[in-house]
Amino acid sequence: MIISLLIAAYNVEKHIKKCLLSCVLQDLPSEKFEIICVNDGSTDQTATIIKEIQLSYRNIILIEQANSGLGSARNKALHHASGSFVWFIDGDDFIEPMVLSKIIFSLKNLNLDILMLNYKIVDEQGTVINNNANNPDVTEVISGSEFYKNNYSKSYTWSFVFERILFYKNRIFFKERINMQDSEILPKLMFHSKRISFLNVRCYNYVQHPNSFTNSKNGKNRYIYFASIIKVKKSLQHFLDNDVGNDEQIRVGLKKKIESLHDVIFNHLVYFRYEKTWAIKIIDLLQKNRLYPLQVDCKGKMKLIKWGLNHYPLTVLGLIDFIRNFKNKF
Repeated sequence: MIISLLIAAYNVEKHIKKCLLSCVLQDLPSEKFEIICVNDGSTDQTATIIKEIQLSYRNIILIEQANSGLGSARNKALHHASGSFVWFIDGDDFIEPMVLSKIIFSLKNLNLDILMLNYKIVDEQGTVINNNANNPDVTEVISGSEFYKNNYSKSYTWSFVFERILFYKNRIFFKERINMQDSEILPKLMFHSKRISFLNVRCYNYVQHPNSFTNSKNGKNRYIYFASIIKVKKSLQHFLDNDVGNDEQIRVGLKKKIESLHDVIFNHLVYFRYEKTWAIKIIDLLQKNRLYPLQVDCKGKMKLIKWGLNHYPLTVLGLIDFIRNFKNKF
């Protein structure tokens, strides 16, 4: 088996058919690649749709599990994979047709551990938002550490194809029950990668969903997201302090990544709406983990907003919400 396409699926009945059909419409013989779908306890018709499509394609494998989160679903798929390479695909996204042969040729011809792919950003109707979304600073084969130093912000695991042994040889798996699993796992994989390159072919379609967990306006979901940022920060800091040794390139990338999490916290406070109860809980959570007062480096009006959030958080969040509502009326 050359490559395993690993799909984590949870309540994606509107999208899973398009995702699966994009995976089978490829230019490799079906016996050369497998499509492993992990249904993560979906409560809609996701599993039924997968089973219907599975009847027509022998290389689709369905695995059922109780709802355990994206990290767990990806790990389960990885444990069942038999391909030399693995490509993680989200069940509400889709890939381009006839791209696997190009991907496999690059991986084998360049003897790579990891291949980065270009991708498109589209909306739910298929309208292209960004036709060329990946622009890494990579023009040749380099080490994972060198890649991460200059491209630490590019953390979507679905934009990479990995040699499967990279996970098992180094005992690297997705952290479960958190968001931002990609940011947590990627530097570890890069640290152990000797050869990575970039294929400037649009292979993946990242579908932006207004009601996704990351974009959720639900107070509890927002709290969970901030808690995940904290867990990722602690994990990356532990990795930096204990595991990377004197690898200066990965150290530089990790420091920049950890610093960038302060920007993520600030942006998520500013650009999302919060009920007072959840705002208090989130500020308290950040404060207990030494992430509040906010430490982000701001300029212009954002510097003033940062000052306000650090001194009068509820007042400023309420003011931001008032201005947002006022603008929406006109």
